[in-house]
Amino acid sequence: MTRLAVFSVLMLLGLTCVSTAQDAPTVLRHDNYLAFHADAGDDVQIAVTAAARGDMSGAPMVVTVIGPDSETALKRTVPLGTSETIIFRAELSGLHVARVEVEWNLGSAEILDRPWALVAWARVPVNICGKMRRQHFFVPEYLDTIALVLSASVTGEGALFSVCDAEGNTVYQKEADFDQQERIEIEVPEGAGGSVWSLTLEEPAAENLYLDDVQIYLGRGLPPYLAEQAEWLEEFVQGDEYQADIITQTIEIGTGGSMRNGESMTLTWEMDEPAEGMICALRLTATDVDYVNEVAASLNGGEIFYIPVTGDAATETFTLTLAREQLVVGENTLTLTQNPGGGSSAVQVRDVQALIGERIREFVGW
Repeated sequence: MTRLAVFSVLMLLGLTCVSTAQDAPTVLRHDNYLAFHADAGDDVQIAVTAAARGDMSGAPMVVTVIGPDSETALKRTVPLGTSETIIFRAELSGLHVARVEVEWNLGSAEILDRPWALVAWARVPVNICGKMRRQHFFVPEYLDTIALVLSASVTGEGALFSVCDAEGNTVYQKEADFDQQERIEIEVPEGAGGSVWSLTLEEPAAENLYLDDVQIYLGRGLPPYLAEQAEWLEEFVQGDEYQADIITQTIEIGTGGSMRNGESMTLTWEMDEPAEGMICALRLTATDVDYVNEVAASLNGGEIFYIPVTGDAATETFTLTLAREQLVVGENTLTLTQNPGGGSSAVQVRDVQALIGERIREFVGW
């Protein structure tokens, strides 16, 4: 079934746990990013409201549109206590984001004339305050477990957090304080992937809890977009990175291990010449990579590249595509070196594999 067909079926099902009525907008705090597509020459309508929190004053809302070239395309200041529809004329075609900054005050923002989504990535989380509309997210068919991460900043500030699958069934629900960041993992039943799920953050029932500041983002493997309408997600999940891998050969390179204080690790493997048109990649798991140059890698003595950052004590599995000329027929050598210069004394790299296939999803940030 094509992705368009999947989305059409979802619309016919009606997503029973989703209300079609839109109530008051999601209340944003701190920094948030709205993603949207535009063609060159389009006039995009961005509706925003800036409000003071209680008796707070201070900085107004700042809206910055960043174009597909990662350059600032528009910057607008919106005074507290006002609403405005900003008209943005796109100069380039492609994915844009509108950064909405309200610091410790409050705001709302939405794109009026086209699909849009809140970016919900670990490095660009969603920050709400007291109100959030139901949000939809896409679960790729290759995932058997999904993860969502949320936290409420102060003890006593909590939430009733619910997740529904594509058929409207509640697959997870928890009412809690969430004053420590919590990673919630949910199993995806066979056949339930390749579909749109939804989540809500609502006022908790407990007398000692209330919904206020909550930060939330989607875990690795999930497209980092939350949309108020299920069908809008089609705009953001069409790339190969959201489709299942087609891997024809997996070569186990080594179990790896820990490296401390500048130590190196050398792994070798034998391989035949990949068939024409095949993609080659490395897949490995790393723990405690604290900065961008902590783990330097060199393949067959070639140019240095770096293992992506996982974060302090955190573990991630990365897939890095390789140019065919980086590999040789026969013995290949991968050298990894820990660089203590950034203040960390140890990392762990393990379960290293060479992959060959027709389609291999590469680790990329948002």
